Amino acid sequence: MDSITWWQAVVLGLAQGLTEFIPVSSSAHLNILHWLFGQERELPFDVMLHIGTLFALGWYFRHDWAALLRDPAQRGLRNLVFIACVPAVIFGVLGRNLQDGPPFSDVRFNAAMLIVAGLLLFWADRSGRKVREVESVGLRDALLIGGSQAIALLPGVSRSGATLTAGLMLGLTRESAAKFSFLMSLPITLGAVLYEFYKDVWQGGGFNALGAGPGVVLLGIVVSAGSGFWAIGFLLNFLRRRDVTPFVLWRIAVALIVFGLLASGYPSPK
Repeated sequence: MDSITWWQAVVLGLAQGLTEFIPVSSSAHLNILHWLFGQERELPFDVMLHIGTLFALGWYFRHDWAALLRDPAQRGLRNLVFIACVPAVIFGVLGRNLQDGPPFSDVRFNAAMLIVAGLLLFWADRSGRKVREVESVGLRDALLIGGSQAIALLPGVSRSGATLTAGLMLGLTRESAAKFSFLMSLPITLGAVLYEFYKDVWQGGGFNALGAGPGVVLLGIVVSAGSGFWAIGFLLNFLRRRDVTPFVLWRIAVALIVFGLLASGYPSPK
């Protein structure tokens, strides 16, 4: 693919930081942006952007993670967070190469999943009891939410959206479902970043394998970190007062724009 420019790195970093935590699917938005830029998706570069959102997660929830790791009273919740990551690890290892290949990398598939998963999120928000706090999460809850995180590896589903959907269906409040989702995402994101760096940079072609030079990659990471930190606080505060309807409408709007561009003759995905 053509080398990613600095302004494209800024746009992609913003997209990663905002849509990784807001339930609209970062992978779908990155796929669509690469398509609009006339590029094939460069999965290693996109994964490197997760370094930024990883820093955002670690800093925002630093006190929560300190308690999970040190406080014996938090041991149960900590173990459940790690257990919830297991399905995504298994699915990620087995299906890693599927994410950057057809049909999953095709913007038509991404747009369709934006709509389908968005409607499921809307239904869960309307039908969920929303009475349980994060401290009430048990083993069954962790496995079910973890399973939804595994499914969310498909671009267009949204990791935060799928785990929020599962949490709401299990009766968690919106804020509690989002918080457990964020706690789960730190170890799984750390593992994905380390694996990708080892495979494509350390063992591969160095930074050339990322589709951009070190400076451009670093710029994307910094932008991703800043926008991601803001997005976490925004979503938690938003869900204390309002429902998920705006995010569902955004997902549908993006999907319709993609289908509209394709119908108008915009170049088909490579």
